[in-house]
Amino acid sequence: MSVASRVARQLAAIPSVRSETCVFVQMSGAYAVVNIGNSTISIPSVGWVPPVSGMTVQVEWRGGSPVMTGPARALSPFGVITAAGTPLSTVLVEGKSYTLYLRDGYSPTLGDHVTVNWQTGLIEGKVTGTTTPDPPPTSGGTGATLDPSNPVRATDSGRYQTSWWGNDPWASSSNDGIWVYGSRVRDFLRGANVATIEINLPLQSQVGACQIGLHPHSAIPGGAPSITSLVDLPLGSRSGWVRLPDSWGNWLRDNDGGIGVLAPGGAGYTKWTGTRLDGLSGALRFTGTR
Repeated sequence: MSVASRVARQLAAIPSVRSETCVFVQMSGAYAVVNIGNSTISIPSVGWVPPVSGMTVQVEWRGGSPVMTGPARALSPFGVITAAGTPLSTVLVEGKSYTLYLRDGYSPTLGDHVTVNWQTGLIEGKVTGTTTPDPPPTSGGTGATLDPSNPVRATDSGRYQTSWWGNDPWASSSNDGIWVYGSRVRDFLRGANVATIEINLPLQSQVGACQIGLHPHSAIPGGAPSITSLVDLPLGSRSGWVRLPDSWGNWLRDNDGGIGVLAPGGAGYTKWTGTRLDGLSGALRFTGTR
């Protein structure tokens, strides 16, 4: 037998399954009597037994044979009495009327708000009201997480010395370094709530003290950069992915700017490779939600 023939036989052996809705009439022994279009048929019931007469139910066709699996959807347990009687009353639920038996002890009155037990098909009794709990507050976001494996790269980097700029960021007695991002960071973080932020620092060499902070420049400025919110960057923590203060993530989300480095009091000399030679120099990665 060819491969094609074997595949055809295997496919033919897979039972076909489809479903449709119909109207439940009544039970007849172990069988459900249902109206499908203009036909009334008796089929096995494998689900909720019995549904209420007139209820829309789901029928599955398994290998060409139908079975009733239960109601097509969940019904509200609350209704209003539209015709009071004993032992049967009519209750309006979600715009449709059902005539059901009462639980012993309940005397219905027209307009009563009642509960219905669909499992038993009984009107259980009058209620004084129903509660709709207040929903919890929403964050306003989509609930998606920020992906730290998708860092935001700097558009440029540089070091300022007196009146000129080089590309490698330095922190020394005569150089302040920065990474700039244009609008990339703000675009990436729009609608986000940042939990953590890290920067990639491709270290060349390090001596003495160093601090890292925020600056308000979207591009390399014409003069000296303004670096604020400074925190110490200890020896041994100036290479690779370095954790920054968590609050800086949301500041960068809301403001044009980037990251800068300097040597406090000129008592240091640390150098990093710039963006021209390392495309991940100054790249930022974030965790959080949006």
